[in-house]
Formats: sequence, structure tokens, C-alpha cells
Amino acid sequence: MHISPFQYIISNQQLDFPINHGEIFFHKGLSIGIHPSNREHLVINNDLIFFGECFDYENTQFMNKEIAEQLTGLSLEKKIEKINKLTGFFIFLFFENDHVYVFNDASGQLETYISNTDNRLFISAQPNMITYLSGDDSYHSDAPQYIIDRKINIFRKTPFKNIDKLIPNFYYHINDKKYIRFYPMKALPVLPADEVAKEALAVLEGSIASMASRKDISIAVTAGWDSRVLFAASLKNADKAVYYVLNHQTEDGRQDVKIAGQITGHFSKGLKVIDYDVSSIHLSGNDASVIWKDDEKGRKMSLLMNEHFPDRYLINGNISEVARNFYDPLPENLSLGELCYILGIKDGPYEKNAVKEWLETRNQYIYLLDSIYWEHKMPNWAGASKSVSNVYNTVISPFNNRYLLNLLLSTRRKDRDKYFHKIYSSILKNVDTHLALIPLNPTKKHRQISTMKKLHVYPLYRHLFFKMKKLKF
Repeated sequence: MHISPFQYIISNQQLDFPINHGEIFFHKGLSIGIHPSNREHLVINNDLIFFGECFDYENTQFMNKEIAEQLTGLSLEKKIEKINKLTGFFIFLFFENDHVYVFNDASGQLETYISNTDNRLFISAQPNMITYLSGDDSYHSDAPQYIIDRKINIFRKTPFKNIDKLIPNFYYHINDKKYIRFYPMKALPVLPADEVAKEALAVLEGSIASMASRKDISIAVTAGWDSRVLFAASLKNADKAVYYVLNHQTEDGRQDVKIAGQITGHFSKGLKVIDYDVSSIHLSGNDASVIWKDDEKGRKMSLLMNEHFPDRYLINGNISEVARNFYDPLPENLSLGELCYILGIKDGPYEKNAVKEWLETRNQYIYLLDSIYWEHKMPNWAGASKSVSNVYNTVISPFNNRYLLNLLLSTRRKDRDKYFHKIYSSILKNVDTHLALIPLNPTKKHRQISTMKKLHVYPLYRHLFFKMKKLKF
């Protein structure tokens, strides 16, 4: 079995088989298999196992080991408080009084699949690693064939009968074999937009400073919100950064190049424009990486990035969508079938039951559509994308921080409209008022939506197209 960078396998079974390009470590009856390039990303002490890449925006010089060791000796509640403020992608195993708990990062960007049956425990970034080791690749008896063929997870439910996925805001109690929600456990306050903007900027600046203290960074600049906010938050560390834009040869792509030039030009920063042709990028036939939800285009784009930015952190704005009302506006009351439509799946018994199981675990403290995006879309789309890209390079989102997302969600929904985001606008103004004046996404589609919003007909348009199932999610 081949193991690649940032893949891992943890088991209470002895890993006495050959792992190509892998190393095996042992702790408290567990075997841990990782790629040799990830030695500095594995921390083991009496209280915990840590794997991944994490950053402390309050202690920007801390490395993985120092951050992990801060949690030693703390109660589970205090550990959660610390984890909530960490940025990055990672997994923790905590050992407390013969109990073992599994936590992952804020949005499941280091994928975490778990099988815990017949006293055999497997935890891995890829479910097919578990099926290979356990010899059990059986599917749910009622799983539709398209779910199996397209490898679709519905929240934590995978097509495999004995494998679940650890999704955001839950931890797994190994002894009790239970997934337990730990966030949110109380209603979020409604905080002033300006106050949130200042604190959010500080978190982003600190996270980027921590990343830049370890490696040089590369940051995409586009015409959209997320990249512009990250550009603003990176300026204090611009000497460690290369700013770039991908020339996609589309209307959006042309606007990205134009606007990125205006943004970087205002601050006299260089901009690398990358012209590319996906069809001209060729994958090596020798790549044996075990990736369950493989993606050829994702691999090619990762190779392209590695060619231009070797041994750098690639910074992107994924996860920000959680706090941008991404699915809005939609009807208030949604049926199970309509929720399946939003998730991009059919509304059969298997799918509805999976959605219902998740609904029974949620509370009312976060708006339903935000919860869906955070706890389904982020781990099962963005997380799978990271599993592909991290084989080739290290991609990180400074937005992947639960404390930061909590801050952003603690505002009025109308202030975080995905097209007219007052919080992000305030962040930009706190750095330089000119950043908020440069047009955002000045495409034909954006102009049409802006006009419909001004005429107050956009909600009606969305509702009608939703009912006719003509919206794309």
C-alpha cells in the first residue's frame, strides 16, 4: 500500500505489512503510519497523538510540537477551547483516564475516516486504506448504486457499512463508539460588525504570520471577497509572499487578472499571472497515491502549482463561504427532499435517512443552511480537494479556524451577504479604504444579481428557481 504526504493510518492492529514510502510509529497500543516527509507533522506524548499542520495566531512562532504540548494536562473542555483557536488541518487523539477522544480541525480539511468494529480500530485520511487493511469493503445494503459509484458521503455517512467520517463540530469517543457534538453548545451573540471585523482581521493576520514564520507563502489574488481579505491580512508579511492569479481564459478569469492587477498595483506589490492549459499538463503514470475521491483536474492543477511554487504554503480562501450565507436566499421551511436537492443527491430512503440522522444531532444555534455548508460541504468537497492537492503541495486556508468562524457568524445575516459582505468590507477598510473601492466580481452575473437585489426581487427569483429545481448548488 502506498502512503503519500499528509495521509495517515492509525490502528490498534499491528501494521506489519509493507507501506510503500511510509514509516510506522507506536503509542499506547496504536500503530501510526505516515509518509517520511511528515515526521515534523507528527507529535506523540503520553497524553496525545497529533498529526497535521496547525498554527496559533496568538503565538505565531510556535511550531506543531509546541502547540500540541500546550494541550497536555488540560481538561477536555479546556482542550476544546484551545483547539477552537487553532488554524490549519489536523487530527488529535487525546488519552484521558483510559478514554480516547478523536478531534479534527474546524472544517474537516484533514479528512478523518473511522472504523471501530469487533474491537478493531482504524482511523485514516482515506477510507480505502481502511478497507485494504481491514479486509472489509462492504457497503450499506440499501446504498443506491450512484452513491457507491460517485463515492458520496452524506454528512458523516459514507457508502461503507462500517466506516464513518468525522465531520466538523463533532468529536469521536472511541470507548463508547459515539460521535458527540461539541459546537455550538449555546446561542451565538449578535456582535457589532465593526468589532467583529477588527478581531477577524487580527486572527487572519496572526494565522498568516504564523504560516510565514515557517515557510514562504503564495496567495492567489482574484476579483472576489475571500482572496482580497486574505491579501489585506497578508500585507504585514508581504516580504514572505508571492501574489499570483490564474488566467482561466473566461470572463471571470479576465476580471480576476484585471482586478488582481489593480489590487497589487495599489500597494506596489508584484503579481505573477499564470497562463495555463489543463490539457497540456500530463500526470505521471508512476503515481500510486491512494486517494478515494480522486480528481484528475485537481491533480493537474496541483502539479501546476507545485511547478510554480515548490516548497511554499499555498494560501486560499476556502471555508470563508461558511460565513457568507452561501445558499441564501432559500425558503425558510425545507423538507427532507428539498435538503437532498441542496446537497446534490436524490431523495430516496437512504439519502433521506442520512439527512434525518444529521438533523437529529443539530441544534438551532446556527442557521440551518450555514450548518449544512459547514458540516457537509466543507469536509466532503473542500476536504476531499485538499486530500488531492496535499499529495503535491501544502494548501491551507486561514479561514479554517472555529473561533474565527464563530466570530463571523455572530453578526446579522444581512451583514454577511455573499455578494455585499459588510464584515469583509469593514475588514478591507481597516487596512486601506481603497481596497473596498476596487470593484468586486464585476461580471455580468454579478451585475444582474445586484440589480435584482436593489429591486428586491432576488429572493422571489431564487425561490421560484429552487421550487423548479433549476438552481445549481
